[in-house]
Amino acid sequence: MKKLFDFKTLPIFFQSTKLGTVALLLLSVSVMSVFFALLVNWIFGLIWIVVVLIGLVYSAQSLKEVNENAQEYLTGLGYRISRSEQEALIRMPIGIILLNASEKIDWINPYMQTYLDKRDVLGLTLTQLDPQLATDIKNYSDARETNTITWQGKQFSLYVQQNLRVIYMMDISEYAAIAKEYEDHQLFSGLISVDNYEEVTEGMTESETSTLRTYVTGALSEWAAAHRIYLRRLSTVHYVMFGYQASLRAAEDDKFSVLKAIREATAQQNLPVTLSMGIAYGEQDIIELAKMAQTNLDLALGRGGDQVVVKSKQAAARFYGGATNPMEKRTRVRARMISQTVAELMEQADNIMIVGHVTPDLDAIGAGLGIWRMAQTKNKPAFLIVDEKSVYSDITLLLAEIRKNPPEIMAPGSNINDSIVDEARAMKLVRDNTLLILVDHAQGSITSAPNLLERLGNRVVVIDHHRLAEQGLAEKPLLTYVEPYASSTSELVVELLQYQDQSHAPITKLEATAMLGGIQIDTKNFTLRTGSRTFDAASYLRANGADSNLIQFFMKEKFSDFKARTHLINLAVVADGYAIVCGEVDSVYSGLITAQAADELLQISGVEASFVITKRADGRVGISARSTGQRNVQRVMEAMGGGGHLSNAATQLADTTTDEVNDQLLKILAEYVEE
Repeated sequence: MKKLFDFKTLPIFFQSTKLGTVALLLLSVSVMSVFFALLVNWIFGLIWIVVVLIGLVYSAQSLKEVNENAQEYLTGLGYRISRSEQEALIRMPIGIILLNASEKIDWINPYMQTYLDKRDVLGLTLTQLDPQLATDIKNYSDARETNTITWQGKQFSLYVQQNLRVIYMMDISEYAAIAKEYEDHQLFSGLISVDNYEEVTEGMTESETSTLRTYVTGALSEWAAAHRIYLRRLSTVHYVMFGYQASLRAAEDDKFSVLKAIREATAQQNLPVTLSMGIAYGEQDIIELAKMAQTNLDLALGRGGDQVVVKSKQAAARFYGGATNPMEKRTRVRARMISQTVAELMEQADNIMIVGHVTPDLDAIGAGLGIWRMAQTKNKPAFLIVDEKSVYSDITLLLAEIRKNPPEIMAPGSNINDSIVDEARAMKLVRDNTLLILVDHAQGSITSAPNLLERLGNRVVVIDHHRLAEQGLAEKPLLTYVEPYASSTSELVVELLQYQDQSHAPITKLEATAMLGGIQIDTKNFTLRTGSRTFDAASYLRANGADSNLIQFFMKEKFSDFKARTHLINLAVVADGYAIVCGEVDSVYSGLITAQAADELLQISGVEASFVITKRADGRVGISARSTGQRNVQRVMEAMGGGGHLSNAATQLADTTTDEVNDQLLKILAEYVEE
């Protein structure tokens, strides 16, 4: 009985669900039709039985043929698919390596064998086959968008099935060459400016200036021709250039040597000429490309000139040059024009907010007091925003000295005693037409009033003496007065004040003292970055009552701070002209002590640059970097996410330790030594 109803003993079409259903339906209809035919007439019924039997036999034969044809087709198709898979493994231009559980090669396809000549690799490990290939396969990651490796002088797209221990390698050298050819022929645009042409040629004869112009143009033309770059002079001090990405990469590999060549050659003639370049790439729109080049040139000039800024919208800026101290080239005319413009903006404002950087020093507070005094000359209420919880002892002593005098009953913002407020109060004093002035900084990330800056972002004036960084403000300021050639922001503010009528609101002794203190702090008592304008500003402040003894009183420190600074200096390691201090992992030092230690290390014979690494109170690790001007610490700090001057820079890093930062610094310094 079991064999009788065995599924395999049924006709073949009954083994197919759909065909079996059709056969059963046809049989049922036939039986019912015979039954009704016999009821009608038995003779007709017999005839109908014969007809139905003939039809059933024919239908059964047809269903059997259909099913057999289908089975034959599927069998053939399965064989072809299986054979195609085998042929693909053998013939397709994809290298395949199968590994066993012991990570040894079990099989490779013939295509892969072509890259190994006649070498027998079965049973070898990947390391035995090729150590570099083994490393590339080990570093394979599904998370990466592309896994492209270079092997035997060709490029391959790599894919690894970890669970099956199968490695696929597709030779994409031809496509990579096409992609590189396309990339190499992308356009870049550049603008060149002679930084100090007017200053250098002042007093020269026409023949001498013509000779200088000819030399600069000739040197630039030779350099451009050597790198296959199109160069065109636009004016006496401006040039434009165009070229392909391949030429730009060659120029970057060369570190834009033309800057150094022109600077050194002209310096030998006592006519030191420096150049700045702004280069943009990665943009299809030629107009947008030109605008980006101008922006990059502005950044190069804002950083002091004598350097190149290469940047696209998608990539961070790359800096070259900038290895010399910026030359003073601002003029009295420019200072007067800036002073008039700031005064006009003040007169148009309802009130004025003055903000320094976080943990302000005497330069930031002194410059802020100078701007506050300038607002008083225009009868405009002004407020200096200071977070007194995060200031050092010198600022605490200065504020205490200011508040010794009883406040006069005056309108808000018109008396210095009640004009020093915190950010929370300043936010309540904001009006529809409030003007925000940032002093001693030009970056939103280090401002001491970020909420105020966010609210007044479209009504900002910047007055600063630091080199501009790539990351500045979210919105373009109404006015930017950034002079890297100045010793301090207080020096700039003093010049602006001198062009204002102070007859009814003269500068006070404390304000003059604070600004002079700011100049002294930033110049290390007039020993660094000083020019004739620095001493002119100091003379003006002394004439207006600045007290040197009071500055010394402000600068007195606690004995504990003196001990901490001395301890850091004792940790210094001196080698190759660098003095590096790495503070303890768990010891916290203030930024002021860290900076003072870096300054004092420059007094050691043979030290040209110093770096002091310490943990801050906020948990981040800070570096204060100083140099005598022979080495560019700004570029080192920029490589670590910070910035500053050539001889005075810093950075702060989160989620790390002092030891890790020290290792990172040593690696970067080694790279600069190689350059």
